[in-house]
Amino acid sequence: ADEIAAHYMGTDNPLFVAPVVTHKIGLLNPMTGPIAVYAPPFTVAAQMAIADLNAMGGNFELIEADSGCSGDVAGTAAQSLVDAGVVGVAGAACSGASMAANAVLNAAGVVQVSYASTNPGLSDASAYPGFWRVVPSDAIQGPAMAAMVTAAGASNPALLHMTNDYGSGLADAFEGAWGTDNLCTKIGYEDTTTDFTSQIQAIADAGCGSVVSVTYSTDGAGILEQMAGAGVSLPFFGADGIADGAFLDDFTAPAAANGVQATKPRAGSSSGDFVERCAADADCASGIYTSETYDAVMMIGKAAMMEDGANMATHLNMVGTDYQGASGVHTFDDAGDVPGAGYDLCRFDAISSTDVFFSCRAHWTLGGGIAANEFTGTTVKIGFLNPSTGPIAVYAPGFAAASQIALNVMNVAGWGSGLQFEIVYADSGCSGEVAATGAQALLDAGVVGVVGAACSGASMGANAVLSAAGIPMISYASTNPGLSNATAYPHFFRVVPSDALQGPALSTVVASSGATNPALVHMTNDYGSGFADSFEAHWGTDNLCNKIGYEESITDFTTQVAQIISDGCDSVVLISYASDGAAIVEELAAQSFAGSIFGGDGVAEEGLCTSMTSNDSCAGVVATKPASATPNERSVAFGLLCGANADCAGGIYTAEAFDAMIIMGYAYFAGATAPGVSMSQLIAATGQGFVGASGTHTFSAAGDVGGNGYCIGDFTVDAEGVASFTCNRHILVSGDGTPGEITTV
Repeated sequence: ADEIAAHYMGTDNPLFVAPVVTHKIGLLNPMTGPIAVYAPPFTVAAQMAIADLNAMGGNFELIEADSGCSGDVAGTAAQSLVDAGVVGVAGAACSGASMAANAVLNAAGVVQVSYASTNPGLSDASAYPGFWRVVPSDAIQGPAMAAMVTAAGASNPALLHMTNDYGSGLADAFEGAWGTDNLCTKIGYEDTTTDFTSQIQAIADAGCGSVVSVTYSTDGAGILEQMAGAGVSLPFFGADGIADGAFLDDFTAPAAANGVQATKPRAGSSSGDFVERCAADADCASGIYTSETYDAVMMIGKAAMMEDGANMATHLNMVGTDYQGASGVHTFDDAGDVPGAGYDLCRFDAISSTDVFFSCRAHWTLGGGIAANEFTGTTVKIGFLNPSTGPIAVYAPGFAAASQIALNVMNVAGWGSGLQFEIVYADSGCSGEVAATGAQALLDAGVVGVVGAACSGASMGANAVLSAAGIPMISYASTNPGLSNATAYPHFFRVVPSDALQGPALSTVVASSGATNPALVHMTNDYGSGFADSFEAHWGTDNLCNKIGYEESITDFTTQVAQIISDGCDSVVLISYASDGAAIVEELAAQSFAGSIFGGDGVAEEGLCTSMTSNDSCAGVVATKPASATPNERSVAFGLLCGANADCAGGIYTAEAFDAMIIMGYAYFAGATAPGVSMSQLIAATGQGFVGASGTHTFSAAGDVGGNGYCIGDFTVDAEGVASFTCNRHILVSGDGTPGEITTV
């Protein structure tokens, strides 16, 4: 009977099926606490690992428990995982949580592999037995942070850190590498702190030159926003606690993260396709340490598959020898540590709340120091027609500076997508002939589109060459009404309104001043003639005192000014560029003209005054230029970046040059998901409700924009002889050329 029972109930029975054993793997996940924003990505990464283990023939189940990024919470969570019968635990993320969990897990004989705990103390195998990690100790990250701060040229840093295990450990490592005597001050705070007023004030009072922080996401964002609110603007550095795009989710205004630099462990050569799958998942892609989470779960699972969950420590060490993981190649030492592959040096760049980009374009290793990360994607060329010579050459440096600001934004945005841009410059000479030659040079260089030109005649000349090759162009300053003819100028766009609108605006400004008998003095080139005709049409030909045209190459205006005075004109309206406009204004002063002087966008910057022998002559001139009355985030951010650059700050149409570049770049980005769509079509689509530094733009079928109205500004000269142009009024003009009321701004 016993033999029969054994046969029919045991493995000798050909119909016998062995029971399927499900191995449970625990995940200590910070679902609550200061880094809860990263919990969903950790979950996704762990679930992907479980799916892959099961696809390999295993039978695994993920059991999650909240670590709270806290020792107290993690200890309780660890016990719940032990009670659930897990064979191993991936986690915790926070060092203090891992330390507390280890006491529970090791006592129960459950192995623990952390995916993000970096406190140097965890390298003590006697204090934390049964503990492994796939991230290097912060004993190495401290020197990496010091190298980053040094490379940035920052000095006299305040060291601001949490007093928990992670914060204290990494702060001590940085201090050891930087030198205690070289710190401005060292300030610790509880990781539950939300009001950083006293810490920020202490940093300001100490006269620190920068801030090096060891924070999590929530407190890091709070510190930065409160620094901005207090007017404390200092270079800011952080570590892996903030080094991910998800950091921005904790900001009210993400642009406050602009310029922040941070270190994070660098992934080695990745094996498998987890990185690609993670990038395709919205939750996973927004996280930190996702590759490490995946590896921790996979290593526990592979160890469990060796002996059906028995002798886990032995098998984990076997798996952890030259392990080819998603986060790199890992080999555990006797303390369960891995050396890592160095640290990425990352940066946040912002131009608005919707234009905040995170990229890691350099790295640091213990033996090699800092080196640039190799770019292996595609580089795209964009042409830029700049008036390096000719009558408005004084503004060329400003246009170039604005284009470089835009280029930096575009390349930061494109880095993670494998796309970078390069600007190829060509001289437009503010001339159709020179611009046509420049356009051909850009075609030969292989550009996908051209930004420019500035002068209308130059844009017309360039368009003949570019449109024949199907290459679109976006002008940042060409305002001649004739350019609205899409048949004559195909593939042409502009982010400035036609002078068919500026003419009525300037006419209204002149009338509001009380002038009744103006002389209209204008260049006879495409810009000057088009603008002058628009002004004349609105003012009325019969109401002009005189209309005087001149070649833009003229430098002596004695005869023209004498005619104005002889005719008894009570004011002068200039349609000129800076250099010729300055010569006319100085000649008017020399011949004692006492009337008012007005101008358009060609003179509406300080360049008019700097072109004069004496700034005094430009005082009192009133000018119009396209501008929005209401700033937006992009305009404010660009204003700060432009203001910090002397060439940009002294230029005209710099915001428009920036916008034209950004639209061109974003259009090319859009093409990645719209194969077969031409660049002109992509530009037209991108330019629908585009909120730019110069206002909101919507391209018409002819590539025109309605504009955002015109600023009305006054030239003044202070006691030291410093001239300035200040926009203090604004006027809107409807699409049919009807001007609105002048308002004060």
